[in-house]
Order: sequence, then structure tokens, then C-alpha cells
Amino acid sequence: MHELPLRPYHEFAGALFRSEAEWDVPAGYRSLDEEVASVRHGAGLVDLSDRAKLELTGSERVTFLDGLVTIDVKILTPGTSAYALLLNEKSRVLADARVYAFRDSLILDMDAAQAPRVREILEKGRVSDDVEFRQLRSAGHIAVEGPNAADVLAKVVRSEVRGLALDAFAGIPLANGREGRIVRSRSNGAPGFQVWAENGSLAEVWQALLRSGARPIGRDAYEVLRIEAGVPRYGPEMNEGTLALEVAPDSALSFTKGCYVGQEIVARGTYVGQVRRKLAGILVDGDQPPVHGDRVLKADRQVGVVTSGTWSPTLGSAIALALLRIDEFATTEPLHIDRGGWDLRGRPHSLPFVRA
Repeated sequence: MHELPLRPYHEFAGALFRSEAEWDVPAGYRSLDEEVASVRHGAGLVDLSDRAKLELTGSERVTFLDGLVTIDVKILTPGTSAYALLLNEKSRVLADARVYAFRDSLILDMDAAQAPRVREILEKGRVSDDVEFRQLRSAGHIAVEGPNAADVLAKVVRSEVRGLALDAFAGIPLANGREGRIVRSRSNGAPGFQVWAENGSLAEVWQALLRSGARPIGRDAYEVLRIEAGVPRYGPEMNEGTLALEVAPDSALSFTKGCYVGQEIVARGTYVGQVRRKLAGILVDGDQPPVHGDRVLKADRQVGVVTSGTWSPTLGSAIALALLRIDEFATTEPLHIDRGGWDLRGRPHSLPFVRA
């Protein structure tokens, strides 16, 4: 089991830990409601240093990756990034990652659990291309999110971070002559920034952010925020059983660039309209949230399946993400969710549940 470099700071703050992709990560520090509220009304701080980063170098790195991912890598200029999917030939989702463009390299940033699969896809796709792969080790990664994120971060990096465009990043000086990256993002639905650097724990940044008013939040609250924002995640919402068009944000799919793996099915589904289900929200009556895999029914007929469920402190209700038949989106009739024999009632809800 791997430990985060910042673990002593999490322990000092009273964190409870859980296992995730062979890492011990903070599940939470205090009540779930308080942690969610800190992001909704202030600035929340989460340690994402378990995320994996893979660097691509070589003269053909751009054209090589462009043929494997759903975004147009060719139009990324140094200092910009984009969220992308990796598909199989049938347009089913194999992985997702954020692509960062540097002058001499590309870096893929992904959940730790996906790193071996992504590396395998890249190795399989490389034939005679001039491209090399390198896993970045000990990459510290911190996210600060919420309406006060810019104010809090500006005090720490001593620059006007609001000037960064969405998904753009810039270098910042760190202790001991190191350089970090600061990225403006909405990766989990809330406005915010991510700071990461190779070969360092970012301990000085973490402590400075806490002194500037950010509150630490654990992965449980981070997951609630994700579901409230209607953001799909690989595993619950996306896997080899889902088509890209069923779950992918529009920004993750290019419809103008050249061919990539799975592109033909994406184009056919877009222009012919063969996609029968889409990711949707369900507002659940009561406080019992459904869980991944629960069947969604209407008049004893299955019309979908729950992908993620949680209690939403922001809404004061249980909510769920689900893959629903498209013809059920406008229904006024109640939906029924089979929660292990319990009948939960709900109704479709537009995404996001909470707009930050």
C-alpha cells in the first residue's frame, strides 16, 4: 500500500483513511456536510498526489497521441490542457486522462488505477513512431476549489491567478529551486485550480493554503461534489460497457479532427442518432441514496441503471447519476429504483444538480 507524501499533515488534521487503487487516501477530516460546504461557500483543499502522470516525448508524440484520444491534440499549444477519452474500435471507453501540452512533451494525468491500462494502450499503439514514455515519480498534486479559491491561491503564489484561462496552466516557483504548475480547472464541477510538480510533496504549498483560509476535504466529500456537479468518472459511469457518446462531455470529443480509434462509431452516433441512453440525474425522494448497479424502473420495465449515488448536503436529498433511456428524460411519471429490494422513488433531474 502506498502512502501520500503529505500523510503526516493529514494525520495531524485528524484524517481518517481508506484504500483507493493501492493508496491510502484521506476519506475525511470532519463531518461530510462541513467539508462539502467549505467548497460551496469558501475554499476546499484536497490532496490528489496519488494521481499518475505519464510523459510523452519524441518528434511524433503529437500525431501519435492524436490517433488514440478523442480530442484534437494538434491544436493544443504549450501551456494548455484538455480532458480526453481513450476508446476501443467500438467507441467504448477504455480510460480517461487530462492532456497537458508543453513545448517539448505531452503529459497525461490520470487516476492511479488507470495508469497500467493507459500505458498498455500506448505501447500497443506505438509501431515505429518516434515517441517515448516516462512515468513521473513522486508528483505532488493539490486541488483548491470553491468561490474563494482564487483569493486563497493568489496569497500563496503571489500572482493574479484569475488571469489564467480555463484549462490553461503556468509555471510557478517552489522551494529549493523547483518549479510547479498551476492549472485553472473545473474538473470536479466547482471553480478552482490544481497545483502539481514532479519530485516534491508540495508540503509548503499545502501549509500556506491552510494558513490562507482553505479547509482540507477528504475523498468522500470530493465524490459528493462530483456527483452534485454531474461529472462522470471512469469506473462508475464510464467503462468498456459504455459508449463515449453516452457519457462524455461535449468538450471531450472532437468532431473535426482526423481519424482516431473509435471515431467512426462516434460520428455515426452523432449524425445518425443511434445512441439510446445518456447520463442523467435522478432526484431521489428521501435520504436513502441508491448505489452503483441499482436498476431504474418505470411500470416494472427497466429504463436505466444507477452509476453513482449519494446524499447531497447541498440539496438536502439523495441524488443519483444514471444511464437512462433518452425517451425517459422528459417523463413526468415517477421512476422507481430497486435498492436491494427497497423501492426508492425519484424523478429525472437535469445536470448538474448544483451549479457552482
